[in-house]
Amino acid sequence: MLPRALAATSLAGDDAVDFVRAPHLPATMLSLTKRSLLHVLLIWVSACVPLLAQKKDDDEIKKLKKGDPYTKKDPAAMKALGVDGYGPFTWADHYTTADIDKVLGEGRMLWMETEHFRLGFNLKTSPWPEVSAERKAVVAECKALNKKWRKFPSKPKKLGPWIRVHLYAQRCERAYAEFSELVGMTDKTFAQKSKTLGKGPYLGLPDKLLLMMFQKKSDMARYMTRFCSDTKADDSMRYFHDKTGQMVLCISQEGMDGFDAPGLHGHMIYALWQNMLNGYRGYFYPLPMWFSTGIAHYYSRQIKTQYVNARISDTESVDRDSQNKWALKVLKRSKHEGATLSFDQLAALDDWETYGFHAHMQSWSRIDYLMHLDKSKVGLMIDKLKSVPGSGNWDAQGKQLQKMLPKLLFNVFDLDGETFDADWRKWVLKTYPKRK
Repeated sequence: MLPRALAATSLAGDDAVDFVRAPHLPATMLSLTKRSLLHVLLIWVSACVPLLAQKKDDDEIKKLKKGDPYTKKDPAAMKALGVDGYGPFTWADHYTTADIDKVLGEGRMLWMETEHFRLGFNLKTSPWPEVSAERKAVVAECKALNKKWRKFPSKPKKLGPWIRVHLYAQRCERAYAEFSELVGMTDKTFAQKSKTLGKGPYLGLPDKLLLMMFQKKSDMARYMTRFCSDTKADDSMRYFHDKTGQMVLCISQEGMDGFDAPGLHGHMIYALWQNMLNGYRGYFYPLPMWFSTGIAHYYSRQIKTQYVNARISDTESVDRDSQNKWALKVLKRSKHEGATLSFDQLAALDDWETYGFHAHMQSWSRIDYLMHLDKSKVGLMIDKLKSVPGSGNWDAQGKQLQKMLPKLLFNVFDLDGETFDADWRKWVLKTYPKRK
C-alpha cells in the first residue's frame, strides 16, 4: 500500500528532522511516493533577526472591511492585478472554500484565484523587513503591482493581509512563468479541458495549483486533518489531492520556528518549485533527489532572505553564523580534495535522513553550474525525466529515473560523473566570491 503523506517538521539549528506519517505509512518508507510529496526540510539561521511579537488577537482578517480594497471587484482592476476571482470557489477533492470556512471559521480566510493558482490566506500584517536588501525587494514587488494598477500602493505604510495576498499571488504566477520558460511549455502545451492526470491544462495537472498560508499552527492542523485525509502537520506540508489531481502547499507562520516574512517567502518558493517539478506531466514517480532539490534551491535562493531550506545532520559541523553563505562554503570545500561529495555519491542519495546540509548545498551548486552552462538544457532534462510513462510502481520508477539521470546528463551536457566533478569544481573556484 502506498503512503498518503510524508512531511518534515521545521526545526531550528541542527536538530533532527521529525517525519510525520499517515496512519498506514510503513515504518521503513521515507521516500517520495505516489500519494506523498517531497517533504520540506527547514533550518533556522541564527544570525537572522527574530520575528516581532505578534498581537494576541487572531481575528485581524475577520475584522477587515469586506472585499479587496485595491480592486473593489472592478473587472478592470482585477484583470490588471491578475485576479480571476475571490471566494467562494471550488478548491480540491470536490470541496469548496465555503466548506473550509465552515471548519476554520467564517471570514477568517482571504480567498483569491489567479490564472494558475487558488490561494487561501490567513497571515496577519507583517512589519517591513529590517534588512535593506530584503526591504528593497518587497518595495520592488509593490511598485510592479502599482504599475499594473495605480490604486495599489507603491510603498504601503504597512504590509497588511490584502497587500500580502496580492504579493503571494504575484510570486506564484512569476514562479509558474519561470517554470514554463525553463521547460519550454506554454498554456497550449496541454489539453485545455482534460481531467486526465498528466494531460491537464496546469503543467499537465487537471486543475489549478493550491497555496494555503496560515498564521496559526492550529488552523493548519485542522485543515490538514479535515481535508487532507487526516494528515498530521502544522508547519509546512505539500500534499497531493488525488481525486482532482491537484498539488497543495500548506504553510503556517507559527510553525516555521521564527521565520520572518522574507524567510517565509523564500521557503514558499522552494516548496512551490518542488510541487511544480513533481506535478509536471503528472504525479507518478519521484524525481532524483539532488536534481529536484537543487533546482528548488536555485530559485528560492534568489529571494532576498537570510533563511535557508536545508537541514544539518547529526554528523555535520556547520558554523551557525554563516549557514546561509552557500557560495563561500562550497568554494572553501572545493579547495580540498575529498571535502565535497562526488557526483556519484550525491546522485546515490535517496533518503532524507542521510540528505544533510552539505548535500543540499552541493545540489544547489551543481544546478547553479548547469544553469550557467545552458538553462534550456536543464529544462530539457526535466522534460525527459517527466515524460517517462507511469507504471504504477512508485519505488521501482524512482530507481529507474535515478539510473536514467546520469545517462541523460551525459547525452545533454556531455558530462560523465568524473568530468562533471572536475569541471564543476574548476568553475566554483573561478566564479564564487572569496568572501561575502
